[in-house]
Amino acid sequence: MLSTIRNLARSPIAVLIIIVPVVAAFALFGINDIFTGTGNAVATVGSERVTLQDVSRTMQREVRRLQMENPRMTQQEADAAGLGDSVINLLVAQAAISAQARELGIAATDEQVAEIIQSAPAFQSVFSNRFDPAAYNEWLRQEGWTANTFEAQLRADLRRQQFVDAALSGATPPALFSQLRARYQGETRTIRALLIPPALAGEVEAPDDETLQAFIAENEAFFTLPEQRRITLVRLDPQLVSADVAVDEAELRELYDMRRETGELSEAPLRTFLQWVTPDQQTAENIVERLEAGEDPSAISAATGLGDPVRLEGVEQFAVPDQVIGQAAFEMAQGEARAVRGRLGWRAVYVQAANDPEIPDFESMADELRTELAGDAAEYRVLDALAEFEDQRGRGATLEEAAEAAGMPLERFDFMTPDAFEISSGSPLMSLIREEAILQAATATQEGFESDLTEFGEGGYFILRVDAVRPSELAPLADVREQAEAFWRLRQIDDRLQETVTQALSRAEAGESLDAIAASIPGTRVEGSTLSRGQTAGPFTQALVGAAFRARENTPFEARAGDQRTRAVAIVTAITPGASELDSATRRAITEGYENDIVIALERALLDNYDVRINAQLRDAALGRSDAE
Repeated sequence: MLSTIRNLARSPIAVLIIIVPVVAAFALFGINDIFTGTGNAVATVGSERVTLQDVSRTMQREVRRLQMENPRMTQQEADAAGLGDSVINLLVAQAAISAQARELGIAATDEQVAEIIQSAPAFQSVFSNRFDPAAYNEWLRQEGWTANTFEAQLRADLRRQQFVDAALSGATPPALFSQLRARYQGETRTIRALLIPPALAGEVEAPDDETLQAFIAENEAFFTLPEQRRITLVRLDPQLVSADVAVDEAELRELYDMRRETGELSEAPLRTFLQWVTPDQQTAENIVERLEAGEDPSAISAATGLGDPVRLEGVEQFAVPDQVIGQAAFEMAQGEARAVRGRLGWRAVYVQAANDPEIPDFESMADELRTELAGDAAEYRVLDALAEFEDQRGRGATLEEAAEAAGMPLERFDFMTPDAFEISSGSPLMSLIREEAILQAATATQEGFESDLTEFGEGGYFILRVDAVRPSELAPLADVREQAEAFWRLRQIDDRLQETVTQALSRAEAGESLDAIAASIPGTRVEGSTLSRGQTAGPFTQALVGAAFRARENTPFEARAGDQRTRAVAIVTAITPGASELDSATRRAITEGYENDIVIALERALLDNYDVRINAQLRDAALGRSDAE
């Protein structure tokens, strides 16, 4: 886990790259908030602080990522598996690198941060291929960031990148190391395995209630339900309101015309042109005729005695001192010449280069502009509704009464976990699962009380009431009977198979062949395969192959095979080292691993150098541990 710090430090745009395939895998290190700032600190590392919000946000987002693969996983289960401690360790390690970078005076400029954001493909307008603030703000809203915290995170990433890049400069793994790694990675092993299937366990009778109840108690971690809360929620989001806002077509056209005139719909037109100062119109027109005939501008200057022309290169129209000349130049195409009477007299103007970006037409921009106008109107509606809502509450109205008077939707959620998982339905509440602010308020508010009116997303507001709290408890047998019985049966089968495994292993260790053992145990069979690290084949799963690469040659060992219910007694009969030559992909992997080792050593040295303090109470609160006050 610690080795991932290198990737974080070297990839300040990691959070941007994952925008398009979101989050597919918002890597754990790429989603923490800033370390500096106000608020209670879960951890301090030198001058750096890891806040309660940092830990809570990172933990919740990582749990939601895991829930995409396992919707029934709760935050408590993930924490029990070690996720919470991993989050703390990673944030502390990052803080150590940030502290050292700050002490060395390493900084990231506003220009660097702006360049990364404005060049991110996900934030570009599909019409102008330019940075689109609306797309940027929408992503921030969806991911639960504010612009300030996201940009501060990006700045911190840039500082770490510069520091770690300097530490890794010139890092090249020794040739001997590469050769040994090649031999190690290319090694193959020939494995023979006696497979003992679960069918050999025979029939397992159904357990009675007393047996199941005892089994549930013995496996409390698997059958304990997290704390659940029933809430009433009132929220108003301009993004939702805007769908009902009708936009006047005249206003839409007016906005388009304004954007076109101000150059917001495309890059500004540019001109590179020459202008000769002439004493009269006739001289200007003569120069134009000679240019149109293909005469070289320098030759014209020499022949007329007017001297070198004034050249303006790559300018916008507003940058031309004489606006009459500027207007004429921007009406002309590349290679065109014209006699123009400017404010200070006649000029011969010759356009050497013209760049006129295509401006999207009204029809192609209408939907985007309509969404923008609807969003603006929706924000006013939200503010009006909030004013009425607060006025009603000030008069003593209940949450329900105030919401009805203000026309705000009222939502009720039955008992749910702190991670927005509804155990009764067996599914996550998708309308809440990404709303960190709402989930945090639901967890922090006492039963029977209302939260404060709180801003969330981009211009949205919510308030909630916790109607009931169901404390964490061991699940009743009636609710988990099916799962408990299936789990219990698997355990019984495994225990019975273990007797056969132990006997077969003893016989193999005594020198008896696997084929002879299989012949004496009906239902078993022997299979063989030659595999490299990471390869699998049939019943030779990663668990079995991994155990084989840890075993000594001709030394029997036991492992799980197939669907993990099948047991195996196996022997490595031959070990073949890999070649000493590496392909390019392996060389890159070795270099990255070598650099990771350097960063780990650097990180450990920094942690030894700084005073690291952990507030256990705030840590547990941030991780949602039930025993935290």
